[in-house]
Amino acid sequence: MIKNIKNKLTIYFAVVLMLATTACDFGSTNVNPAIPLDVSAQAIVPAAQAGLAFAVGGEMVRINGLFMQHFQGINAQQLDNYKYLVKAGDMDGVWRRTYHHSLNPLVTVLRKAENEGSLHTAAMAKILIAHGIGSLSDMFGDVPYTTAFQGLTEDNFFPGYNTQQDIYTIVHRLLDEAITAFEADDGDGIPLGGEDLMYGGDPEAWIKVAHSLKAKYYLHTSKVDSDAYINALAELSEGIASNAEDFQFLFGSGPNEANPQFQFSQDRGGNIKMDNTFVRLMLDLDDPRYSELVVPVLQKDDNEVVTDTVFSFDVGTFYSKINSPVIYMSYAEMKFIEAEAELMQNDDVTAAENALTEAITASLEKIVGTVDAAYVADNSDLDSFANNTERLEQIITQKYIALYSHGLETWTDFRRTGFPALTPVDGGNNTFNLNGEIPRRLPYPQTEIDLNNSNVPITSPNFQDRFWWDQE
Repeated sequence: MIKNIKNKLTIYFAVVLMLATTACDFGSTNVNPAIPLDVSAQAIVPAAQAGLAFAVGGEMVRINGLFMQHFQGINAQQLDNYKYLVKAGDMDGVWRRTYHHSLNPLVTVLRKAENEGSLHTAAMAKILIAHGIGSLSDMFGDVPYTTAFQGLTEDNFFPGYNTQQDIYTIVHRLLDEAITAFEADDGDGIPLGGEDLMYGGDPEAWIKVAHSLKAKYYLHTSKVDSDAYINALAELSEGIASNAEDFQFLFGSGPNEANPQFQFSQDRGGNIKMDNTFVRLMLDLDDPRYSELVVPVLQKDDNEVVTDTVFSFDVGTFYSKINSPVIYMSYAEMKFIEAEAELMQNDDVTAAENALTEAITASLEKIVGTVDAAYVADNSDLDSFANNTERLEQIITQKYIALYSHGLETWTDFRRTGFPALTPVDGGNNTFNLNGEIPRRLPYPQTEIDLNNSNVPITSPNFQDRFWWDQE
């Protein structure tokens, strides 16, 4: 399926151009016969799916990795962001890529599919929209949704913002609607098939994804909802059940099919490297994933004497090869959620240990291809810890390794639980981050402040301000 991405992207960009110019009527003399006046919802699906992968697997992975010390910024914007100096203009890219390159196309897919009677295509779009808007909310708090996509239909270019609590309600509603739709017939429109580059239109696979995402977003509310763990456990039973079912987008090996981390390493090499905190943790644990995630590069002087070792991000590892996947949610993450919920909700150390064992095993199988039984046994042991706080730290620390480069999840875990126990970087004090601690939120984009100022909730945020699900 990946080999067809380039042709499908070409069709999609033609559609975007058509949509952007329909407000102007220049008469038939300016009609370009090479650009279709309209296409089906399915024709837009590949690029809409790829757009979300670039947003989550690009800017979101980097900001998460810089804050969570997976990465160290060593130049330009990445150095500033690593030291918690995040300017409003730094957020323009992820905002544009998520809304313009992904959510807008997905909403177009949704509207077209509903009009065509292609109900499974519409349901797929709802699942991706839910994760896209949920991810933005986990970065910024309140974000536009209800009126965010009215620019082409109602000439509303100044959308209002939904509260984060409302966004989470919308996320679950979209996922529930998608589950219901996938459990029913596809309708009379064009079936969802090969245009779906993730699951080939398989309804059962998408149903599992929707349940898995519901578990994730329930878990995020563990500080503000006493039923969060109960609800998450209920969804896990119907979610992703193996590595083969992971919710991910696969890239190809052609120049127009490259993974976003690979593209960043090629275009902006030398701006970030692996952080010593993450590297030391893996070395201290003798982690089998080390060789797949970390590449030591020896620095030598003019006499070829080794002067330093830099842990490179620019050399292809599991997540930074040209055809590496962008992972939204994995079977390993499902089992980490189960381990935490069994421990914190049910106080069942044995069940938590069993789930943690499966989580680490799944991660090793996916990244390394083999399982180090001794490593799994040592790092899934919870019974030897004195209390559930220490046990939770063990779970989240292993999750921190396993979910390296999985979107925003380790930053979200840190804000929920305080783990992993990271020391803030030196020089992290600035006008927007007065105490120098690891930021808990991001500034709204400069383009929003400039063009939609009356609706932006906060134009000069304190990065330590806590939004809805992050209350103490």
